[in-house]
Amino acid sequence: MSRKMRQILALFALAGLIWAGGWWWTQRSFGAPQSAPGPAGEPGETVIPPNHHAQQQGPQEQPGETVTPPHPQQAPPPLKTPEKINPKQIYTLSTSTNLVNLNVLVTDDSGDPITNLQKTNFRVYDNGVQQTVTNFGAVQAPITVCLLVEFSNEWWPLVYQALEEAYSFIGVMRPSDWVAAVSFDLKPHILTDFTHNRQQVEAALNELQFPGFSEDNLYDSLAFVINRMRNIKGRKAIVAICSGYDTFSKLTYDQMLKIAKASTTPIYPVSILEWLAVRTPGGYNIDYWQARNGLDYIAKYSGGQAFFPRFEGALPGVYQQIAQQLRQQYSLGFVPNSSGKNGKYHKLKVDLVDAQGNPLRIVNQKGKNIKYKLVYREGYYSPKS
Repeated sequence: MSRKMRQILALFALAGLIWAGGWWWTQRSFGAPQSAPGPAGEPGETVIPPNHHAQQQGPQEQPGETVTPPHPQQAPPPLKTPEKINPKQIYTLSTSTNLVNLNVLVTDDSGDPITNLQKTNFRVYDNGVQQTVTNFGAVQAPITVCLLVEFSNEWWPLVYQALEEAYSFIGVMRPSDWVAAVSFDLKPHILTDFTHNRQQVEAALNELQFPGFSEDNLYDSLAFVINRMRNIKGRKAIVAICSGYDTFSKLTYDQMLKIAKASTTPIYPVSILEWLAVRTPGGYNIDYWQARNGLDYIAKYSGGQAFFPRFEGALPGVYQQIAQQLRQQYSLGFVPNSSGKNGKYHKLKVDLVDAQGNPLRIVNQKGKNIKYKLVYREGYYSPKS
């Protein structure tokens, strides 16, 4: 056989091998499905792939819907969509049962909580009348926090400084804590509902990029969050990252104070007012003092505390202090006498006493007296009989 003939036969053989390989690959890729390893189904029975349940079980998220990850603890009620605020109907926040719950924080001059106090160390007065404390708790418990973030053109570049450090507040949250995020300008916007997933909250805050309005309706937004957290049990709080200015709310400041008094949700404003005042000529003006005093009293009447950091470096300590205070509160409960059912505002007062009923004296390791202060809501609206 000539050399040329052998070359032709070799080419035909190579072509045959290429055709056979292509036919085999086509049958493997597009032919009948291959049987997966595992138990075979009976005739007429569908065999479920091993990962089918992992894909189908659990709540399925719909467009525009927030799905709370499954957790053995009961989730707080959803915040729901913001509604129009009617100032005449907003005062529905009051005690609906005879039991009055009161969270009390005891701190030293540095703001650090004082622990190891007993039930007998607390005396509670309702309109000047001493009450019997029936419920008492001093253990650390999970907390439910809503981050309320101002998002407007007016002060956004400055509030953004505080918002950047809010991630450190999320970092101190424990796996059992619930956190939600709400922004506000003309009205509140729910960024994410209550969740244990800190990454979900961080992703929601990352959506705040370009504010579209210059209005800061702080009072309406606080009322919105307070109203939707009223049925949440246990330790809860609103951390409001804001300037303190209110430009266009339907609620007045007096109405906001009344809501704060009636609420069982403490408010912890973290304001950039001081940061702004020291960097602006004439920053300590009448608007500054009105906004600062407004935040102070809203926080005080709700049982919280307002913070006005001057430097960015103070913000991580502020958030750490808020989280620590919420965990170290003492939970007190009492049942007022029947004459308290009048639908009116009742003034509360709490004192610390020793075993003999004298004012409690707390000393440090060196035997020196420690000055302490009590933080709690100063009253409540009783139900009508």
